[in-house]
Parts: sequence; C-alpha cells; structure tokens
Amino acid sequence: MAVLITGGLGHVGSWVATLLARQGKKVIICDMATPHVERMGLDYLMEVRDKIHFEAVDVLDTHTLFETFLRYRDELEGVIHGVSVIAGPTFQTRPFKHLSINAMGTLNVYETCRLLGIDKVVNMSSGAVYGDAEGPQHEAMPYKATDLYGATKISGELYGDQYSATFGMDIRQARLFFVYGPGKRPSHMHAVYQAMFGPLEGLRDVRPDNGRDQTTDWTHVEDTAQGIIELFDADSVPHRHYNISCGVPVAHQTIIDTVSDILGHDSGMRLGPGPFVVRGSPLDITRARQDLGFEPKYTDIRQGLEDYHRWLAQAE
Repeated sequence: MAVLITGGLGHVGSWVATLLARQGKKVIICDMATPHVERMGLDYLMEVRDKIHFEAVDVLDTHTLFETFLRYRDELEGVIHGVSVIAGPTFQTRPFKHLSINAMGTLNVYETCRLLGIDKVVNMSSGAVYGDAEGPQHEAMPYKATDLYGATKISGELYGDQYSATFGMDIRQARLFFVYGPGKRPSHMHAVYQAMFGPLEGLRDVRPDNGRDQTTDWTHVEDTAQGIIELFDADSVPHRHYNISCGVPVAHQTIIDTVSDILGHDSGMRLGPGPFVVRGSPLDITRARQDLGFEPKYTDIRQGLEDYHRWLAQAE
C-alpha cells in the first residue's frame, strides 16, 4: 500500500515521507517544488528516494490534483495533507493568495478524496486554532483565531469535521506547533528564527524587533513527523483532533542561551521586546499519548538543538 503526501517537500512533510519510506511504504509526494528536489539539500529524503514517487501538483489546480490522485487511488491507504503557507509576519502581505492556499487548497484535497472514495485523510493543522488562549491548550478548548493564519487552520478543521460527518469520511486533524530541526536552514527563515537557531549555521548579529518576551512549545521535526504518522496509522481513533507537539514550554531567550552554550560563544543575537506571534503555550499532548502512544523523543531542547547542529554541520 502507499501514502500520498501533499506538501511532501516541506519541512514536516519531507520527514513524514522519509519515515514512511523507512518503514518500507511507497510514498507519493505531491509538491510544486518537485522539479527542484535535487537542489533542496534534503539528504535524509534522498536516502530513500527509491521508494518515493514525485509529482508536481498545485493544490489549487483541481484538475491536476484529481488526475494525480486518480492515478494512485487503487493503492492508497490514504492521504496526508501538508500544503500550507506558514504563519509569520509576511502572511498578511498576500492575504488572498495565502488564504486560498491554506483554506481552499485543503477543501480541494477533501473534495478530491471524497469523489475518489479515499476516506482516510490526516490534515496538518496547527495550535494556532487556540489563538492566545492560556496554556496548556487542550483539544476541547473553543476555537480562537488571533490572525489570518489561525483562521485558515480553523476553516480546514471545520471543513474536515463536516466532510467526516456528512460523507462518512475519516478526516483526522494533527494540531502542530512551532517546529525546528534538520531540513530547514535558519538562513532561509524569518529573523526571529534566525536569531534563535541561526548560530548553529554560523549566522551572527541578527537582531529582530520582537520575540524576546515569549515562551512557546518548540518541537523537533522528527517528533512532529512521527506523531503525524502515528495518527495516520491508527486503525481507528476516538477523536478527530490531536495535539502533536513536544508539550514543553521553552522561552525564546533560553534557546539563544542554550545555542551559545553548545557553540561555546555568543553570536551577538538579540531579540527585541514582545512576542513574535500571538500564541499561548504549551499544547497539552495527553490525548495523543493515551490514544496513539505518542511520545516525543526530544523533550530536552538542548538534545534537539545538538541534533540540529549536527545536521547543519554535515549539510555544509
């Protein structure tokens, strides 16, 4: 059997694809970046590429999406949907484009699966659905959008819940949070990420305007991917929504200090006052532990940062 992953060349998606391929499964990656995969530096993914089929697909192109899903339909266990424009200060600069990708792209995946009889879907949602609600944030809490990105994630979950209820589909929501680790170079990310993780890549003197006064739940990318797979692999689940994160709050300044300690020097990184994005923290992962057996490996931020540093050093 096979698993199809939309956004399979993204940070989380590429690790989901890698871990599934390591299990011996055939993986179909649908991603607009497919023509550039050789230049993306995803060494872990390239190690299992003999088990992966690459398709260049835009989730807003409903015809190509349908034709691609149809081609693999008879061998699919299900679909993991990971296409998303991530949260950050630039999301609102192209609101209609980004809202369309996150909301309508997700709806297109659900509808294509419905038409083709592909019932099982795991959607990569976000802890942004809780907004700035005080943590620990658990799945029974009401939705609260504090930005456009959060609104798109709420809409994706509501669409999924109604498709499950109306058409008997099995659409599961993985609520992810802030992710770090191998597969993403800090130099390609926003300034706050660069200030926290950039010294592991050799960056110096990054000083964004905000981010210092925030504590959030940072999850190593392999833990995030493993939780998604456990949600997908479960024969049945008693709930539709699952928090998949580390579950441990870490102050942004603690990350900067720990990185400096690992490297043995200060890289001149300074965060400005205030939060980076309006979020509560941490996510409560009790439900995922009880129902899925999910247990993150990198609960100590230092251990995760050391692993990230090793990958960045090897990727030079």
